[in-house]
Amino acid sequence: MSREVDILLVDDHEENLLALEAILTDESYHLVRARSGRDALREVLGRDFALILLDVAMPDLDGYETASLIRQRERSRDTPIIFLTANYRSDLHVFRGYSVGAVDYIFKPFTPEILQSKVAVFVELFNKREALKRHSAALQRAHDELEERVRARTGELAAANTALRAEISERIRIERERLALLEREQIARAHAESVNRMKDEFLATLSHELRTPLNAILGWAHLLTTGKADDATTQRAIGVIRNNALAQSQLIEDILDVSRIISGKLRLNLAPLSLRAVIEEALDSVTPAAEAKCIAIVRHLDEVEAITGDKDRLQQVFWNLLSNAVKFTPRDGRVTVRLSRTGEDAIISVEDSGIGISPDFLPYVFDRFTQADGSATRRHGGLGLGMAIVRHLVELHGGTVCAHSEGENRGATFTATLPMRVAVAEEPLETFETPPESNVSEPLPNLDGIRILVVDDEADSRGFLSALLEEHGATVRVAGSTGEAIDIFTAGPPDVLVSDIAMPGQDGYDLIRLVRDLAPHDGGRTPAVALTAYVRAEDADAALTAGYQRHIRKPVIVSELIGAVAALAAAGATPVGD
Repeated sequence: MSREVDILLVDDHEENLLALEAILTDESYHLVRARSGRDALREVLGRDFALILLDVAMPDLDGYETASLIRQRERSRDTPIIFLTANYRSDLHVFRGYSVGAVDYIFKPFTPEILQSKVAVFVELFNKREALKRHSAALQRAHDELEERVRARTGELAAANTALRAEISERIRIERERLALLEREQIARAHAESVNRMKDEFLATLSHELRTPLNAILGWAHLLTTGKADDATTQRAIGVIRNNALAQSQLIEDILDVSRIISGKLRLNLAPLSLRAVIEEALDSVTPAAEAKCIAIVRHLDEVEAITGDKDRLQQVFWNLLSNAVKFTPRDGRVTVRLSRTGEDAIISVEDSGIGISPDFLPYVFDRFTQADGSATRRHGGLGLGMAIVRHLVELHGGTVCAHSEGENRGATFTATLPMRVAVAEEPLETFETPPESNVSEPLPNLDGIRILVVDDEADSRGFLSALLEEHGATVRVAGSTGEAIDIFTAGPPDVLVSDIAMPGQDGYDLIRLVRDLAPHDGGRTPAVALTAYVRAEDADAALTAGYQRHIRKPVIVSELIGAVAALAAAGATPVGD
């Protein structure tokens, strides 16, 4: 017979607890009551639960705070939590529930059968995990017994053959080999654990970097959807969204480079830039969050000379500092941003009136995966990566960053010092070119009379490219696969082919080979553009070698694509290899 599993019921109303007990009548359930969040925390300290049913609206500690504290304890970090509520029905509250670790969010009144079914699923998962633990323990005992028998047998053989020098020598050789194998196994295990830790750190850092521009995009997009923005605000929102989309595109191209943060290497795209402009863009990104909390942002930004740096990385630095200040500043607070020059350095400071930093934690504020241990900090959560990334990027630019606080609830000031000219003392930083941005003020070529075939397995991508090219005068046909594209060529070849590379079945390389096998009058010499998210140098070489005349990377830069199509159509390009 399977043992009873513990299920924690947390609600400050007796009638709700009775109702839950009446619904969950399975004999294998041991239902434990808690009348408050503090009672629930005491219960979690004493035992492991298969599931926690947690009311949201409770005095003292509400459900969200209770769940957050439960998640911070190693033993209960993975315990499933289902929120039950009759009050908090908005999407915001549902999102908050999931953000603190809930696996489900159920509104009262609920159907008993649905609750019973969900509880049964999590109980079954708990039982399977417990069975797996027992099985693992049994395997370990069997392994230990086997090791003991092996050692005993080895001793017996050594004692039985003490008179035979050759046998003793052989046994010594075998023992040495066993020890060497054990050492190699331990080294391999240590290496595997190190690689796994590096992977986890990389993924966490990657998530942090991708959220930087995404925050501004979502914030301004929300303001646009309200329908209350005037023309000036709308244009500002469009500009911010576009700039951050381009920044996110650059971050995606640098995904593999992010892992170099851990190994001490990171490529920077160095160019002259205006610090004030970079800070203004970062301020635009955090403004929606600050306005939502009625936080005043005070700007004292002097005009300083251009410095050499990586615009996207420095914007990430300032976004981290500003979003951190907004995050830890209470409603109706103040954040002050200053930019000035002192000697040969640019000084950027972000001062807030927030919760401050305790003296004990201040020396560790820039360490990776560290957080203050106060209750206010725990409520705010976070991975502890932002300030570590700030320090790393500032130091890559030859600068320094420091934090100052008079103590808890007395605000904090973060100050970054950047040299007016970056000088790298050790090996030079690797640089690379970024794609040119579209200049909307420069007229684009007209594609009137040009017949274009667009091939892409993604319907949204086909629709966008078709609309874009038709807007500039082209006649566009579309195909979702290589087979459809060849059928169109058979009916009448286009003037220019624009094709994706990664497609199911036959990819873009297969398509261009089939096209180049056609006779010239059937379209075998049609100029072609490879439009793909594969952006390495070797990917471009492979596309050109296969028979494409141009390799253009996604996301599409309008001026680059329109210019390439116009040039190929005008030149009647000869396929590579002819």
